[in-house]
Parts: sequence; C-alpha cells; structure tokens
Amino acid sequence: AQAIAGRGPQGSINFNTASDRVRLCYPQVKVYDNATNQTHLEPLSAHAAGLRAKVDREKGFWWSSSNQALMGIVGVERPLSARIDDANSEVNLLNQNGITTVFNSFGSGLRLWGNRTAAWPTVTHLKNFENVRRTGDMINESIRHFSLQYIDRPISQGLIDALTESVNGYGRRLIADGALLGFHCWYDPANNTRDALSLGQLKLNYKYTPPPPMEHLTFETEITDEYLTILKSKVSS
Repeated sequence: AQAIAGRGPQGSINFNTASDRVRLCYPQVKVYDNATNQTHLEPLSAHAAGLRAKVDREKGFWWSSSNQALMGIVGVERPLSARIDDANSEVNLLNQNGITTVFNSFGSGLRLWGNRTAAWPTVTHLKNFENVRRTGDMINESIRHFSLQYIDRPISQGLIDALTESVNGYGRRLIADGALLGFHCWYDPANNTRDALSLGQLKLNYKYTPPPPMEHLTFETEITDEYLTILKSKVSS
C-alpha cells in the first residue's frame, strides 16, 4: 500500500515520478550470505539490472525482462499475493501503478514481474514499456554513432542515398532479428530547404515499431455439444 500511495504528484516517497527513464522496483529481496549463514535484504533494482543484462545477452535487448527467473535470491521482504489471472492480486496491482515487483506463485519460482517504466499510467503510449524505450535508445544511439563517418562530407544525392540505404539496411536487420515490426528511413525535401542545405544542415527522418510484450492473454472458452458427433462404434460394419 505504501508503494502504491507513493505514486503520483502527491506521493510521499520517491516513487512520485513519471519519467520513462526510471523503473520503480518493490519490495527488497532476500539474499543468502554464506559467510554469516543468514539472509539479508538487498534492493530489487540491483537484481533487476543484472537480469536485464542477462536477457540482453541471451535473448536480445528488445525482450522484456519481466517473467524471467531472478537468480541469486531466496525470497522477498514481504509476501505478495500473485496470480496470473487475478488483476487484484498484489503483484498485478503494483504493475498497474507502474511498479516492477517479484512474482512467486505455486511452482513459478521467483520471477521479475512488470514491463512498465515510471511513465505508466500517466503515459499510455507504446514507449512506456521498458523494453520498447530501450529498443528506441539502442536504435537512436546506433544511428548517431554510425553517422559520424559521414559528417563533413560534401552534400550530394549520393550522400543522401548512402545514408538512407544504410539506415534502412540496419532497420531490415533488426526486423529479421525480431527486434522490430517495421522500419523506414527517408529524405523529405520539405524538411531540407535551400537555406538549411546552404548552411550544411541535412535532415533525415526515420520511424519504427518495436514489438510490445504480450502483457495480458485472454482465452475465451465455450462448452459445446458439437463434438459428440465424433462418437462411433469400434465394431466395423
């Protein structure tokens, strides 16, 4: 209750932020210390960061680290009710308020639980997913580092074509990897006026769609008598 009450502009703790660069984590986790033969508490955020790096390496930066096993911990600071099909369970209530937590239900083990940055629920755009925000950062930084080799070259049609094709090639690779659903880079003459070009300023546009994590899955069920018609005698006629 304290963690949820800390959200929003009137929050009494440092959870009162809507930054899409922040991931809020609660509660602390228990870690076993071989030296003392006891457990002690550590911030969940440190273990979430380590898990994020592990998921990056093993699956890709576009994967969510939610619903992945947390290694090196033996419990949580306080028990939280956890059901995948109950929106009112404590772990899901925390998620609804933009807080990442630990899911621990029968047979599940201790798993990181939560996809959103602190921007949620203030911001409902696709980019409030933590993995979508990180995918955007990776793409933006990669393109900027790549563009260094072209700085101060003469502006020409060949330069524009080389830049757009190289960036689109990068986008196609990300699509093939599963990191993106779509990508397009282009030169817009309306954004590149004669005055801007005469000052050595070239502008290219690009857009992309990262795949959001499947945060909710609903099955609709029906009991039907239609399959009674498959019954038949085992004795052939």
